[in-house]
Amino acid sequence: MALARKLELMLGRLARLFGYLAALSLFAIVGIILASVVMRRVADSPLYYTEELVGLLLSASLFLALPMVTKQASHVRVTFLAQALPERGRAVLAVLAGLVTLGFCGWFLVEAIPWLEFAFKRNIKTEASSLPLAPWMAVLPVSVALSALLVLVRLITGSERASFSHAKPAD
Repeated sequence: MALARKLELMLGRLARLFGYLAALSLFAIVGIILASVVMRRVADSPLYYTEELVGLLLSASLFLALPMVTKQASHVRVTFLAQALPERGRAVLAVLAGLVTLGFCGWFLVEAIPWLEFAFKRNIKTEASSLPLAPWMAVLPVSVALSALLVLVRLITGSERASFSHAKPAD
């Protein structure tokens, strides 16, 4: 159990790093859009790759934030069933929710990894800016795998049950 707690701490730090990278991606989006607007107004020539790069950064930021949201157990939850159950029922529901999450993550990885391999093998690039797509695509399975590990460790340590039993209704 001590090993699982240490692993949870290490994965939590990695999730925090991913969260910082997600925030950095969002700042980059604002900077690129600002630069494009200035270029359009000043030089009458917007940055040609703005839409493409902003789309990649937005996708990356969403998936980079996923492990942090998983670590904090701050996903959107429908809690009316959990609130109606006794403590033991909530614990069972939390385990079931964790198992469903692991199933989804596994399914996602099974589907995403062949696409990532395809992008690497073919050296697929974006249309406007010719950026390689594989590094951007790699963010998805890496963040989902980290999220799955966080859920698994939380199930082992009991953290998942504790966070689920303290679910509060939305304001």
